[in-house]
Amino acid sequence: MSQILRSWLAFAAIGAAVIHLALVVSSPLPIAIPLTAIGVAEAGWAVATLSRGRLVLPRAAVAGALGPLVAWALLLVAAMVFGNGSIASLLAFVPMAVAALFELFIASVISVHVRRASERHGDIVPEPRRGGNASLYLLGMFAGAMIVAGLTTPALAYTQAGHDGPHAGHHGGTADDTFQVHAPGHFGH
Repeated sequence: MSQILRSWLAFAAIGAAVIHLALVVSSPLPIAIPLTAIGVAEAGWAVATLSRGRLVLPRAAVAGALGPLVAWALLLVAAMVFGNGSIASLLAFVPMAVAALFELFIASVISVHVRRASERHGDIVPEPRRGGNASLYLLGMFAGAMIVAGLTTPALAYTQAGHDGPHAGHHGGTADDTFQVHAPGHFGH
């Protein structure tokens, strides 16, 4: 697996972790505790994968990525079966859908990697290859970070934490204060 793809997996895990941790704010305690554990585990896995330069516990990462998807699906099914929309509204759809997208990406890429590696080597993770073009690596890292940020940021806006947080353009002043043009010699008047 390339370093860039491995980095993208870690970025996706960080995106899912941030979303899950943001959902904790508005969740009741029985949902907040697992969301916190999931978010912390995702962030920890991402940091370990980035810092070690290899996939850390790939089979556990697949299970960890699919677990929240199954739990969310069960929550939605329970809401439909019991005809109680408030059950499904406990977790906002857009953030959970984006987190699910990240988790599906993680699970599918790692599953394909594990299967190919076990067919070739009989083991899961061969040592990573070193070398390559640094510019290409940095461009790949930048692209992955932008994709994750571009998906995570709007998803966070749909959470209670995003709703209650500071809004763009409202950091201690008004737009009039920011863009006020003063005549020369008349600053502050």
